[in-house]
Amino acid sequence: MNTIYFVSLGCPKNRVDTEVMLGEVAQAGYRIVLDPQEAETIVVNTCGFIDPAKEESIDTILEMTRYKEEGTCNRLVVTGCLTQRHATDVARSIPEIDDILGSTEFSQIVSVLQNKASVKEPLINVTSKPTYIYDHNSPRLRTGLVHSAYLKIAEGCDRPCAFCIIPKLRGAQRSRPIDSIVAEAHQLAAQGVVEINLIAQDLTRYGVDLKENTPTLTQLLRALNEVEGISWIRLHYTYPSAFTDELIQTIADCDRVANYIDVPLQHIDNAMLKQMRRGHSASVTYKLIDRLRQGIPNVVLRTTFIAGHPGESQEAFERLEDFIKEIEFDHVGVFPYSREDGTVAAMLPKRVPEGLAQERRDRLMEIQKDISRRKQAERVGMSLDVLIDEVNDSGSAQGRWFGQAIDIDGIVSVQGVERCQPGQIVQAKIIESSDYDLTATI
Repeated sequence: MNTIYFVSLGCPKNRVDTEVMLGEVAQAGYRIVLDPQEAETIVVNTCGFIDPAKEESIDTILEMTRYKEEGTCNRLVVTGCLTQRHATDVARSIPEIDDILGSTEFSQIVSVLQNKASVKEPLINVTSKPTYIYDHNSPRLRTGLVHSAYLKIAEGCDRPCAFCIIPKLRGAQRSRPIDSIVAEAHQLAAQGVVEINLIAQDLTRYGVDLKENTPTLTQLLRALNEVEGISWIRLHYTYPSAFTDELIQTIADCDRVANYIDVPLQHIDNAMLKQMRRGHSASVTYKLIDRLRQGIPNVVLRTTFIAGHPGESQEAFERLEDFIKEIEFDHVGVFPYSREDGTVAAMLPKRVPEGLAQERRDRLMEIQKDISRRKQAERVGMSLDVLIDEVNDSGSAQGRWFGQAIDIDGIVSVQGVERCQPGQIVQAKIIESSDYDLTATI
């Protein structure tokens, strides 16, 4: 039996793609191994979003070539966003690769592996207009926590943001029908999943590409809210100008939908929003935050910003500083601008030096750390429902309350959990706080 090892890099959307590949090869009879030294075939699912991600992908591919040189691996397959954009360059620079697939050609992984043709150069299978998206009938072998899963409701993006390469990496938006998504949610619940993390490049545009009986995110959330066994439904990557009052009311009404909003804002200065081609003004952002906080009880807000985008003056940056101080988000991520060939921003003048962009990023994160520390301290003494992720031998556990998304927002360390199990939701009293984490007792 052919043994196969997978490496998955990048975002949760990429992780779902890897899990679908795992399901495909397992169904076809391949044996999945957890050590590359045991693998006859190695598959690397790459990320190509920004330069650091590209570098990590290249370094990982080069690391995997070592197993071909040592004779344990006889086939190296590379897929994902990096190869979607740079297939020819990757093939030329790393001749040890046998097969190169684009960002959606991963669905052909079994047929590619069953092709025994021996060639001197990599076989490249990349389409310029990706169209594939998996559905509930696709075999999927999940990785990570048993009780928490990502559920991709759409792929691709139609937004014209100046800094973003995603539309060229992933293609135009294509949404899954509600029935397919709900069917997968039932499958996940049957596997023991209690937390579903909805992901897409832009959740708020869900369904607009499905012309016949166009579904909406509100309809989807109300349908998912009826799935027994699911306790938390979390929304990732919503767009600020597309938040309707109906959507806000739906989140407030649905008891299984977490009062947690992940809305990447990127900036607050009007000139910068125009440069970034975000399609809305600062006033829209301010009004949205007011609507969210008034319409959703105890809402937790996460956002991201870009520091050092072309055209960002000192005055624009200071407006962003003041905005973060004023709004006091629960969670903030800041990224220094990364120039991507093929984007509008890559051709813009008034470039900000990389060192200054990094300094601005660090400054914003210091501001947010102070805000986070204060917000965490305010939770001491509260009783919160905590989802247990991991139980330690010492009788303590690691978990999260609904205001903490997996892998990005900090944790709750829980004491006195000898009888608890991963996937269980317990009521815990917060007894201590730090910059981003909490400590609690049952």
